Amino acid sequence: MRLKVGFILRSLLVIGTFLGLLVLWSTLTPNANRDSPFEKRVNCVDPVPGRDLAEQFKPVMPWPHVEGVEVDLDSIRLKHGEDCEGGDQVIQQQYVTFGPHTHAYTSPVLKKGILGNFEPKEPEPPGVPGGPGEGAKPFVLGPEYKDSVQASIKEFGFNMVASDMISLDRTINDIRHEECKYWHYDDRLLTSSVVIVFHNEGWSTLMRTVHSVIKRTPRRYLAEIVLIDDFSNKVHLKERLEEYIKQWNGLVKLFRNEKREGLIQARSIGAKKATKGQVLVYLDAHCEACVCLCVCRTVCTVPLIDYIDGNEYSLEPQQGGARTAWLEEQREAKRAHTTQPYRTHNAPAC
Repeated sequence: MRLKVGFILRSLLVIGTFLGLLVLWSTLTPNANRDSPFEKRVNCVDPVPGRDLAEQFKPVMPWPHVEGVEVDLDSIRLKHGEDCEGGDQVIQQQYVTFGPHTHAYTSPVLKKGILGNFEPKEPEPPGVPGGPGEGAKPFVLGPEYKDSVQASIKEFGFNMVASDMISLDRTINDIRHEECKYWHYDDRLLTSSVVIVFHNEGWSTLMRTVHSVIKRTPRRYLAEIVLIDDFSNKVHLKERLEEYIKQWNGLVKLFRNEKREGLIQARSIGAKKATKGQVLVYLDAHCEACVCLCVCRTVCTVPLIDYIDGNEYSLEPQQGGARTAWLEEQREAKRAHTTQPYRTHNAPAC
């Protein structure tokens, strides 16, 4: 009896599965009286009587305004007869925006033994001579600060006790390849707007970022620094910050989000608020600008992100000195000089 019941149950399961597949197949099979989804349509547009066809097709979202020349792709397609067979196809208007070349840029030139034209002519003055963290040397606190250090790390993610003791204008060690110092660049570089997004950032790490950008960027190329406060609630980031940045007479601007937007949306807001620079540069709120950064106008650069120890504030090369990934070794080998840029499909998502 048990054998018969088991056999009947298995038979019903098989029959049910077969019927289910049959119903599914019949549902997905197109009917003879309805259009095939893959059939070519002749009349692509059903025009509304009394309205201009071009007015019926607007971009789904407004195109961002970018300085340059706009090319109407719709007009180009219609001019060359790229139309539907019915003749009433109107392509949604699209625009390609590009900036025209105003002059030709010269490529960087390596002149061995001749210091590069963007290299500092004098040694950088220290923030506090012989002070904590100068030259990006490790700054180690004694055991009496243990509780305070742990509390600051829990609150901000870094050892803010040590950071607050280090000068906002401290010097950092130059860990570039020696060859980097002898590159000569076209001095007609575009101006930049530096966008920095922060949320409840520690005071000294945020301000050291701003100080380093101003200190190590040629003034003629730094149009503005745009700070985006992503809905912080720390007291030191309110009135104190607003008063502090006044010392730069409008070079540093502060905008506050009315709600928490997140990093990427806040950076997009920063792009809208940045109106003076020709190039946008995004930086984290807890970094320090290096000695020199010059780029080619035709390249989207991916910088080497060296490591600042969040406890001792020493500066170490990316990946402990191995400044490239193993995937790039073949591309690197083709370069004429060690410090030339190379093509890569890798980029940090930060």
